Amino acid sequence: MTENIQREKIQKGFVSELIDILKLITLFAIKRIKLQHVLYFTAFLTFGIGDGITGAYMMDRLGVGIESNPFARYMFMEQGFWGMVAAKMWITVVILFAVFMVQLKSVDMYWTINGFLIALTAGGLMAVNANLTALAGEVPQAPGEIIFTFLAMVLMFTEVGSFVDKNTVYTENISVRGDSAGQ
Repeated sequence: MTENIQREKIQKGFVSELIDILKLITLFAIKRIKLQHVLYFTAFLTFGIGDGITGAYMMDRLGVGIESNPFARYMFMEQGFWGMVAAKMWITVVILFAVFMVQLKSVDMYWTINGFLIALTAGGLMAVNANLTALAGEVPQAPGEIIFTFLAMVLMFTEVGSFVDKNTVYTENISVRGDSAGQ
């Protein structure tokens, strides 16, 4: 009987400590995660995973000819379902890495990058919607319209982001300019 009581106390203590650790991790994540981290994740989730899986599923169910992207059709025919999904995810990682490298090279492009990431997320959502519409047996949006809308969003959102970046004073630049002006 006393062993059971001791075991229960140990389990309660473990659960209590585990909850405390999870609280600390959550607080740390909330303080460290920025808007841009969420935008990178949603772009990868929608453009990479969402479009990849729904596109592969659409081709699996309705045939390869339903896909308008010749590269996706080729990947599906050569590599199968998961090969096409992996290729789409890889392409998305390359795009996001290129965006990240541009951001590292340019200090004042925070909102410009955010504009591109929002457009990429919206483009992924439009592609997922078109794939699901085709799977439902309805007529999907025209691929040309989706591409045109995506490119228009990229131009508009990055231009708005560029305008905001040009008219925003960043605190790290003020301290750098202040140091160099005083010398």
